[in-house]
Amino acid sequence: MKLFTRYSRINFAATTAVLVAGSIIFYFIIHYVLIRQLDETLKVEEAEILDFVSKRDSLPPPANYKDQHVRFYASDKPVKRGFFSSIMYDTVENEKQIFRVLRFPINADHKTYIATVSKSQVETEDLLFLMVLITIGIIVLLLFFQFIINRLLVKKMWRPFHHTLQTIKQFTVTNQEEVVLPATNIDEFTQLNNALNLMTEKMRNDYVSLKSFADTASHEMQTPLAVINSKLDLLIQDQSLDEKQTKQLAAMYDAVGRLRKLNQSLLLITKIENQQFLQTSRVNLRKLIENKLIQLEELIVARHLNISTDLADVSISINPYLADILLNNLLTNAIRHNTDNGTIIILLQQQSLSVRNTGHPLGFDASRLFDRFRKDNASEGVGLGLAIVKQICDSSGFTIQYRYDNGQHIFTIDW
Repeated sequence: MKLFTRYSRINFAATTAVLVAGSIIFYFIIHYVLIRQLDETLKVEEAEILDFVSKRDSLPPPANYKDQHVRFYASDKPVKRGFFSSIMYDTVENEKQIFRVLRFPINADHKTYIATVSKSQVETEDLLFLMVLITIGIIVLLLFFQFIINRLLVKKMWRPFHHTLQTIKQFTVTNQEEVVLPATNIDEFTQLNNALNLMTEKMRNDYVSLKSFADTASHEMQTPLAVINSKLDLLIQDQSLDEKQTKQLAAMYDAVGRLRKLNQSLLLITKIENQQFLQTSRVNLRKLIENKLIQLEELIVARHLNISTDLADVSISINPYLADILLNNLLTNAIRHNTDNGTIIILLQQQSLSVRNTGHPLGFDASRLFDRFRKDNASEGVGLGLAIVKQICDSSGFTIQYRYDNGQHIFTIDW
């Protein structure tokens, strides 16, 4: 959910709750005030009746007006003075209406009476109803204008942020052009832009330093490894060495070879991560797979493997060098982790490539298959082949999935 949407919903809900609660409180306050006003009017009538009785020692005549009634009832028991509301039949309007009533005791002509003065509450209720309608209308208008203000004003305020976000999405460390972020008079956005400018500049500097290190390391490490490898070649060919020394030199030779492969693989991963293979072209995967199978034919024959292919004529946009490494690592993995007399099935379709090979189940969690240096104990590789495959897929916008089904390791790449 977007921040603006979440803010609008919370703001709308809070405003509605406050307005509704305030309206309810306002309603009861106005209702209380109007009822008290009616009560004051009834008190005036009470005072006039008491004044009439005190002067004449007799009851005034009952009154029955349109919105006010005065009645007297003889009573043997004293009654408590008080106000209350009651629904009564109005003989003038010929209908039931709600009245505000004041009941109080009165003594006249040595007798006790109950006097009731009632006044219609219809006008009061109508006034309250009108005020409720006005309040509801005000709430609706406030919420409407608040919605419009949020949509226009707040959206305008967030425009520099969205511009900054779009600029950062398009940022790449390989692009040496300066990142231009929009100027804004909002302090928080200004601080964000300053922090992003510092971060992108540092990323560029780190990228240049790392790229320089990778290039230098690739050159400097290969030279001594090549020297060691050539010296070991000369020593192995020395006829004066006994069998034990020859085996030790062979082990050293193999170790140097593995070290060279490890160095090349790590440098390749670093270059891929640093996006040094951005140049892409249309690569015909069918031809590339067929050429790879020819190159690996010696290994396939040595393991007595059965190769089955179903290759569509598919071309994808990818760096040619990375495409070659991707297929080489996938097919080499299928050969190396196969069983003697096993099978390899290669299925190339318009949107995917699937490589299947027979083999034993993994000895570890399949979710860690693409981790660096993750390999079986019996494997002769350096444990970076599938990590490189995953890195190439990620940098090229592909997805790779693995599963083990019916005695087969299945790798599927979708693009």
